[in-house]
Amino acid sequence: MPDHARLSVTDHGAEGDGETATAAFQAALDACASAGGGTVAVPAGDYVVGTLELGDDTTLHLEAGATVHASQDDADYRAPGRSTAGPDGELPFLVAEDAANIALTGRGTFHGHGTDLMLMDEPIQGHSGQESAWPLVSEGEPDARQGADYLDRSGDTDDWPVAKPDFRPGPMFHFDGCENVQIRDLTFRDMPAWTLHFSDCDEVDVLGVDVKNNMLIPNCDGIAVVSSRNVHIADCTVVACDDTIVPGAHEGSPVENLTVTNCTLASHACAIKFGSETSGDIRDCTFSNCTIYGSNRGLGIQHRDGGDIENVLFQDITIRTTLPPGPWWGKAEPIYVTSVPRDEDTDLGSVSDVRFRNVVADAENGAVIYAHDDADVSGVVLDSVDLTMRDPESAGEVGGNLDLQPTAVTAPIVGRDLPAVYCRGVDDLSVRDLAVEWGEDVPEYYTHALAVEDADDVAVAGFRGRGAGPGEAAIALHGVTNWSGTDNHTRGDGPLVDAIDVTDRGP
Repeated sequence: MPDHARLSVTDHGAEGDGETATAAFQAALDACASAGGGTVAVPAGDYVVGTLELGDDTTLHLEAGATVHASQDDADYRAPGRSTAGPDGELPFLVAEDAANIALTGRGTFHGHGTDLMLMDEPIQGHSGQESAWPLVSEGEPDARQGADYLDRSGDTDDWPVAKPDFRPGPMFHFDGCENVQIRDLTFRDMPAWTLHFSDCDEVDVLGVDVKNNMLIPNCDGIAVVSSRNVHIADCTVVACDDTIVPGAHEGSPVENLTVTNCTLASHACAIKFGSETSGDIRDCTFSNCTIYGSNRGLGIQHRDGGDIENVLFQDITIRTTLPPGPWWGKAEPIYVTSVPRDEDTDLGSVSDVRFRNVVADAENGAVIYAHDDADVSGVVLDSVDLTMRDPESAGEVGGNLDLQPTAVTAPIVGRDLPAVYCRGVDDLSVRDLAVEWGEDVPEYYTHALAVEDADDVAVAGFRGRGAGPGEAAIALHGVTNWSGTDNHTRGDGPLVDAIDVTDRGP
């Protein structure tokens, strides 16, 4: 990266005394770009800024002890270039558009003051853009096990997402159409909305970064990779109320060649989530050597639009999920792959060749691989997945439900009994060396270790486990064609397999 100039924000009037310094920061960034590029240094101190723009060949470097605070005054924000206000009127904090060779680096901190901006003592009133009679469910009427008591506001709402103010900044760091972007070593703390957002970018490195957001602030996603290519995320810790790493694609612009490794993740939504924006294709993505803890969902593919998702590998990952009460997307599924039309006009794409290998999960709900009748899901592999099922404290409030949000073509929340691994509508499903254990006193809505419905070409080998209750079959098959099973063993007093309407059954 060019290093033609080295400037300091203090050269342009910033004093590091906690006063507003937006003009000084922007003047230093503009001077650096005009000089042909280089580094703008932020010395130790406290600085308050509003919207900033980053130009070509520029590095913004926060030295150790430097904290850049997001202004809490909405007058300090604007929507430069192609930027537009967010779904609730948000405006960006730092913007780079069509810029090349840019970086944010250093041992300093960006502080978003989310807990100062949000209404932390009030529960959320509704999801962004949700206008139905069920503002806390996307996008239709729930059919929950709890009936009318599901998401009852008269109960305890302490663990619900908090309410949104009239204004908050976001996305906080928005890179649009940029090339050769590097984010390294920084801490991003208490962001009020989407933290790092890359849209239509090429060659992005996010390395050694800590994102430490509040677990009750909605939409404070960690790292969003939208329609971008050759993105590498490594050695990061990301804690966020919303999803921590989020690939998504708009029509005509894919996500390609995304790698995530050596990361520690925690989310009240989904630690790694594809979607739900899937109008474009997402392909050739790997996730490895990661630890997920204290999360709602673990690994998720939320396919709702016309794009195709293909060639995805999750491997060498540990997961601990907890079922949260309240209006969260997700029900503590350690693995979640669903392909469901967003609405009646959706021409749904396909999901193919998705592999989960060497995954160890301790979870308060089961894994879900679900294809709607209009979906095309194939080539899913579960290889050496060890799953321990636990009793969730919030089972009575929100447990025993299949969560298909967001969708308007079927009930987004469906009350039903749940196996440890539930697969529906999948073609070419391979389950190898699956092990399922049950904790003590699990809810009565738990059933089989593995249940497969309406699927074709299903192979199960090396299974070890049992049903949840006495006499429960370990494996349940219903409407399965081209089934084969080898070297499978039950650890309980129920049968190994309960098969209904199954053809071409193997040994």
